[in-house]
Amino acid sequence: MTGRLSPPILRLVVCGNADRGDDGAALAAAATLLPALPPALSAKLEVRRCLDLRIEDLLDMPDGVHVVIIDAIVGPRPGTVISMPLGELCDRPAFTPRSSHQLPIDLVVGLAGIIRERPVEGSFVGLAGDRFGYGTPLTRAVRSALPDFRSAITSELERLAAAPMGSDALGRGAKA
Repeated sequence: MTGRLSPPILRLVVCGNADRGDDGAALAAAATLLPALPPALSAKLEVRRCLDLRIEDLLDMPDGVHVVIIDAIVGPRPGTVISMPLGELCDRPAFTPRSSHQLPIDLVVGLAGIIRERPVEGSFVGLAGDRFGYGTPLTRAVRSALPDFRSAITSELERLAAAPMGSDALGRGAKA
């Protein structure tokens, strides 16, 4: 008899391009973070990778699923980790995710919520980069900040795994 897995309650959207220097920060973090997650958390997780965040990446999220979007960002000092609830992105944050090439992230999340007829609930975690040219490696600032980035991602996954859908718990613990 084969056991059935319960459906995921978290979606991790890993954005970026490893060929574009610091744009690969989320990919580097996810590659080392995912194997180290506790099995109880891994069992609740669905992972999606995308070069750039699109509305389609958020439209098919079932009820009861939170999302954590991770990406490289520009704006803050390189190596800075930013974490915030998606609902706060509409306030035009002082950073820009690198992988929002089609539309700014606040519009992607907002339009997905309008089309879904319910908000996209979850968090954004970003790591500020410096160089994004083709063929460049991760900068020293990004490499040095990867442990903090992984820790922030893990904290958001754990917090959202415990948060009931639609609760005010989604706004707690955000830091910038």
